Amino acid sequence: MAIEKMSMMNIVGDIKTVDEVLKDLILLENISLVNSLAQIEEDSFMFNVKDENVEKIVDLNFISSFSKDKECEDCLKKVEELNKIFKGEIYLDKNSLKEDYNFKDSIKSFQSIYEEITSMYNKLLNLKDGLSKIDKFYSNFMYLKDTEVYIEDLRNLKYFNYVFGVLTKEDRLKLKKNYENILAVVFHTGSGDNGEVYLIIYPSSLEEETTRILKSLNFNRIDIPEEFSGTPDEIVRDLNKKKVEVKKKIEEVESKLEDLKRKNIVKVQKFLGKFQMAEKIKEAKEYMAHSDHFFYLSAWTPIKDKNKIEEVLSKYEGLLTVFKSEEEISKSKIPTKLRNNKIFKPFETLVKMYGTPSYNELDPTPFLSITYMLLFGAMFGDLGQGLILLLGGYVLSKKKGNKIFGSLISRLGISSMVFGTLYGAFFGFEDIIPALLIRPFENIDTVLKAAIVAGIFLIFISYIYSILNSIKRKDLKNGLFGKDGVVGFMFYITLLLLLGEVVLKRTIIPKTVGVVLSIAFIALMILKEPLSNLILGKKPLYTEDVSSYYIESSFSILETLLSMLSGTVSFIRVGAFALTHVGLFIAFQTIGKMIGTQIGNVIVLVLGNIIIIGLEGLIVFIQGLRLQYYELFSRYYEGEGIEFKPIKIDR
Repeated sequence: MAIEKMSMMNIVGDIKTVDEVLKDLILLENISLVNSLAQIEEDSFMFNVKDENVEKIVDLNFISSFSKDKECEDCLKKVEELNKIFKGEIYLDKNSLKEDYNFKDSIKSFQSIYEEITSMYNKLLNLKDGLSKIDKFYSNFMYLKDTEVYIEDLRNLKYFNYVFGVLTKEDRLKLKKNYENILAVVFHTGSGDNGEVYLIIYPSSLEEETTRILKSLNFNRIDIPEEFSGTPDEIVRDLNKKKVEVKKKIEEVESKLEDLKRKNIVKVQKFLGKFQMAEKIKEAKEYMAHSDHFFYLSAWTPIKDKNKIEEVLSKYEGLLTVFKSEEEISKSKIPTKLRNNKIFKPFETLVKMYGTPSYNELDPTPFLSITYMLLFGAMFGDLGQGLILLLGGYVLSKKKGNKIFGSLISRLGISSMVFGTLYGAFFGFEDIIPALLIRPFENIDTVLKAAIVAGIFLIFISYIYSILNSIKRKDLKNGLFGKDGVVGFMFYITLLLLLGEVVLKRTIIPKTVGVVLSIAFIALMILKEPLSNLILGKKPLYTEDVSSYYIESSFSILETLLSMLSGTVSFIRVGAFALTHVGLFIAFQTIGKMIGTQIGNVIVLVLGNIIIIGLEGLIVFIQGLRLQYYELFSRYYEGEGIEFKPIKIDR
């Protein structure tokens, strides 16, 4: 439950082995690459000056970045195309990642399979497209089936044009009313799904006027391609024959395509692994440098993985691997890799939503995990509803892409169940199970006071976290004199003691002593910069104009005071939501009783529980997160780190 200790790794090796070395490192999934050229230019890329390393050192004067390998740029796109044809059945074959292979030969072999399968698939698509066209023509000619006229005779008219089309019943009435205005012969030839079918023959000279009139009537034309001849009835029979023939061909091609897919799916899955590895190697080379004889690689890796890396790379003769501790690296920002157990792991997502911890910062995940579960459970305490959250989270965690969120909901569900047992609440009812601790609605004052006390306790811990983070950063100014440092913590305690005297109506600390201490702490916070510089022996004591510094510091004290008071009171919402949770169900109970029937009452209570779990659960989730971010994180957590992102194959 901490941040992994990191080491900078520099590797120099024979340029001929670069792809194999990178493949082994990518499979380890524990290195985060750094720009090697930048490391070399900053003199951070260092290794022992020995006789066997002389050539490697000399070649540093002739380094350049790797050129982009354009070989098979579209290979992964082609695999994606095949995956659509395979209906999503192509999965990464993990074993193929470890196999030795000739990439150029793999491309040739894959290209052959790709062309064979896509050619067959395109043939199938063309046949299906042809069938859909036949179906369309078939339905059109079915409307005209009873028309005893040869289509070629209509085409051969010298002074007349013709058109088939469909009119809705409303537009048909408009046509009847305008018969005297249309200089054309109108034949009703049948009825279709969309309306009535007509054949209209009109003089060629009136093409424009007839078209305008038909358009105003929403006349939907039926186009008859030149390839058709004979009567509509004859054409329908021909189309039926073609339909049967095309369907038979489709079945044959589908069978051949399935055979091809069955024979080649394993090969395609292996190709996917090879191409993904090739893409990652190409990506890795963008960070690297090389000369004519050697490659140069820099990467961050967890110290605990050092032996594993050395063991994997030991098979490469002449490969130079150097590990440097964080103290030896001054210019590079060290990435952060969180290390938490299974219980806390899902809560890393909430931490990263705020920001990634800096390498020299405490991991807030354990503290957030425990406190967030407690806050959520306290606000949403119900054994039955918590069980629903637990089961729902478990189901979600089994679905692809929802594992983390599902695991998070499950843990919050368990917390809700624990507090539901303490509150004696089961699906909103408080008379089914006994309360092991307290019933919130019967002890309103106690619940609200407990929320404030819990908030004060959490703020105390956040101050301790802040002081420890300042020690890790060696930040004397903020750690000792800052508003979230030792002086700020003492000022907060003094304020609580003075306020406690007012609330409890008894002396905790003499008022004079409290006021004097408060003024002293305020003065120390205002003077934090000159005092810290004086202790550290730094000059000048002020990094800005003195008057501006004191004006800004004085206003920041007011902000600090308001933040301390509002932050403490803010935790009263924990108690308020615990009461609201009970009150909301009582409202649904009242509505159920007003309905007057047993079935109606049950339906309202079930709907009430659904609304409470969905809507109130979401609100409590957000409010718990708000307390973490604004009242706790803001005191001790910066979150300005860089996440450790190892180069690896996405599976």
